[in-house]
Formats: sequence, structure tokens, C-alpha cells
Amino acid sequence: MIISRHKLAAYLLLALSSLLLHLPVMYRAIYRQWDFQWHIRRALAYPNEFDHVSSVLFHADFLFFHRILGLPQQPAVLTAILLVMVPVPLIAFALFKKSAGIQIPEGILMAFALGLAVLAPVTIWTDVFMLGYLNPIVYHNPTSITARLFVIPVAILSFRVYQNQPFRDLNHRVYILLLCAVLMVLSILAKPSLALALIPGCILFAFWRAFRREHVDWRLLALGVLLPAMLMLGLQTIISYYAFDDNSSVAFGFLTFMKLWIPTWRIPVQLLLSVVFPLGLALLYAEQASRHLFLSFSWTVFVCAILVTYCLYETGPRKWHGNFLWTSYNGIFLLMFVSILFLLEQYVRELRLGKSKLQFFSLRFTRRFAFASFLFALHVISGMAYYVRFTLNL
Repeated sequence: MIISRHKLAAYLLLALSSLLLHLPVMYRAIYRQWDFQWHIRRALAYPNEFDHVSSVLFHADFLFFHRILGLPQQPAVLTAILLVMVPVPLIAFALFKKSAGIQIPEGILMAFALGLAVLAPVTIWTDVFMLGYLNPIVYHNPTSITARLFVIPVAILSFRVYQNQPFRDLNHRVYILLLCAVLMVLSILAKPSLALALIPGCILFAFWRAFRREHVDWRLLALGVLLPAMLMLGLQTIISYYAFDDNSSVAFGFLTFMKLWIPTWRIPVQLLLSVVFPLGLALLYAEQASRHLFLSFSWTVFVCAILVTYCLYETGPRKWHGNFLWTSYNGIFLLMFVSILFLLEQYVRELRLGKSKLQFFSLRFTRRFAFASFLFALHVISGMAYYVRFTLNL
């Protein structure tokens, strides 16, 4: 397939914008953040030490540039992390463009894609870790950043389980199944957080669909999603809690970890401030949202992610680490992406129905679209403030 010059120019411009956006904050992170330094030391210890090896994709990424291509240590880290950060807005933009067609200018779609790459909970001032909030974008942890690259592709392939979308032939079915399984494995090798919410979310959504006598591709669900995910999670459990025995284990306790760091009354407040845009959007477009399958799926995964974060914690030396926070961070990132996709689809629908009464330059829209975009902008403004504080170490 030949890509037009205009389309190629749009993607190159977005890639450059994404690179310039992420370069300063990542340059700061790799020199000053403890998580980066810990993972760099862990990667450099291979192959002599393999204890506590689970989230290895960033390690392999870094070692490829450092040991194979011969880059110095810090440039290799910076290259490795930018390699997984820069494509995320491009993936989002491609899907926004597919959904919106030519109805929305490419500049607007690029703004939404770049906004997705920086958004944060609606806050005024907080520390770089944002404990208590569900933060879709973090800069201090390289494995979480690497895992974010896979959130959208894995979710879309997993969602295909519930779409009554025919395969062209047997080869196409096998290709989709293998692609889903491979991306699931890579996602868990980056960090297992997304899978911890996706597995129960997919199962619950499948049973809900089956109860309503609606389509479920059980073969793709079992072989493309659940089997590779559970095998990888089982392997990582052995590696993390048995092969590396530091007397830590997983335990159940509602808000146990959260209450170590923040007062209980703040938890629901910070949760609401984390979902201002998706929650507001669901209320503004309640009828359409209730019938939107992908949005319902993303909410299901997000609720499962919250339950994992709020109900599970680690005992022993890892009690203060908060490793189950990452699951809700992936969950809110997925929900934000699907909410933007849903908003763009509603804009196109309202435009076709002739409901758009307001106009800004050549863009016509409704008050609902304007207010929903404002809610999204609140997250982006908070994200830019977080970006500046992190980059300047304020």
C-alpha cells in the first residue's frame, strides 16, 4: 500500500512533535530518578545475575543499544525509552483518524493524540509520584513507560473477541490470534500490570455478552488472550516471589497500601479527580455511552484495575513499593484513549445529524462536545503542569 505524501508528512510531523515533547522530561528522569537507576543496574548485571527478573523488555531494549550497538550508557537509556514513548501518540492518531475520517481536521486529531501523551489527574499541585491519584502518564518508571506502548494495541485486539467481525479466511484468523498472543506476551514482559486487569475484565465482559446471547469469540479469548496471559503471569509470579525470595508475598486488604500514604477520606476525592473527563463524558452522552461496546469494555477493565490497586498489596520488604498501582494507571490510560475515541465519534454523528450549532473557525460543534473537550483540557493542563514540575524538579 502506497502512503500519500500528505499522510506521511502528517505522521512525520507528529513523530517529531512527540520526540520534542518527551525528550526533556526523559533526559531529566534517567539522570535523577531512582527507578531508572535501579533498572539500569539490574540490566547491566545480566548475564551474571538473573534474580528478580520479570519486567525485562526495557532491560533488553537498553542492552541492545548499549552492548550491541555500542552507545554509551546514558544515551542508550534515553534512546531505549524514547523508542517506546514516541510511537504512542502516532498509534492514537491513526485510530482517531480512522474513526473521525475527514470530518475533523488533522491538527485537532494531533492535539488530542499529544494530549493523551501528557494528561494527568485534575490537580493543582502534587509531588512527582501523585500517590492516591490514578495517573495515566508517569515519567519516573521505565518499565511502566514501556508497558504503555502495548496498552492500546492489546486492548483493541482483545476487544475483537466481542465484535462480530468476520475473518477473511483461516490464515487471517490464525494471524489475528497469534498477533494477539504475541502482543500480550510482550506487554507482560514489559510489565504485568495491564494483564492483571485485562484478564478479569475480558472474562466478565464475555460472560455478560454470553448472558445477553451476543457474540463472543471464545477461541480468540482463550488462545489469544487468556492462555498466554495466564502462562506469563504464572511464570512471573514464580520468578518474583519464589525464585527471588525476600519474604514478600501478595495479600488481600482493601485500601491497605493507600492508607500507608494518604488519609482515607482523600482516596475517593482523588479517584474522582482522576476520571473527570471519562466520567463527565459518560454522563453527557449517557444514552450513546450505554450502547458503545468499546467504551463499556474499557470501563469494565478500568473497574477491574481499580479493584486490583485498592484490594491487593505486597507484604514484607515490598510493602511500601505499591506495585499494584501500575494496574490502575494502565486502566485509566486505556479509558482515556477510548473516551477520546468515543467523543470523536459523537462529534461526527452530531455533525451528520445537523446538530452542531456552535462554530470555531471551520469547526462546527455542539455545547456537549465543547464541554466534554473542556473536561479533557483540564486533564491536559494538569498534565502539562506535572510535566513542568517533573522536568524542572520543582
